[in-house]
Amino acid sequence: MGNKLTDALIATGKGAVSLFPGGGFLAEYISLAQGYIADKRMNEWKLKVEEVLEKIPRSIDELAQDEAFYSCIQVATMGAMRAYQKEKQELFANALYSSANNIDISTDKKLFYLSLLDSYTLSHIMLLKYFSQNNYNENDNVIRRGMVTTRVIGGTEHPIKGIVEKMPCFADDTIFVKHITGQLCSDSLISIIDFDTPVSKERARAKRTTKYGDEFLVFIQDYQ
Repeated sequence: MGNKLTDALIATGKGAVSLFPGGGFLAEYISLAQGYIADKRMNEWKLKVEEVLEKIPRSIDELAQDEAFYSCIQVATMGAMRAYQKEKQELFANALYSSANNIDISTDKKLFYLSLLDSYTLSHIMLLKYFSQNNYNENDNVIRRGMVTTRVIGGTEHPIKGIVEKMPCFADDTIFVKHITGQLCSDSLISIIDFDTPVSKERARAKRTTKYGDEFLVFIQDYQ
């Protein structure tokens, strides 16, 4: 069964590569990249899939006859082969585990979440995780200078401030943050955020994920 799984994964991965037209320098590049990059990614992905299958409380024979799971593993493999970061492959492995075990989510929604993961960068996931929790802390309003403690009452701020404080990597590209946020909103994973209007600090840093956003994060969370 292990050999059959390997063959299926490799066939799926090669299917993705074969979508590129051949000829000239492109054909040479694809051939070289297959050896340098694609094969490396496939080997890493095979190890992750084997690890996932060992932890799934279902027999290999049962999984092999599950057409829905086969579709999920196809989509996950295609996405994993396009992922240049190991963290992204790990998220696909987590999603594959959820695909086999979460009976409360329909197959169509599982495939939808897998396709979302494929289209998202790690920056999307980082922001979604930020929006999934309440980032407001009353202690942030307390200022201590020596023996004097001052509590700031009221005041407003733009939502981007809390994001940059929590994730300084976005400080120099807030336009990118707003674009990603717009995508998450369009996919109904978070509620609408107005970056141009200052609001109370509590509201600016409030939880923003929808039911689908929370469900998606659970779907790709670490199963260890």
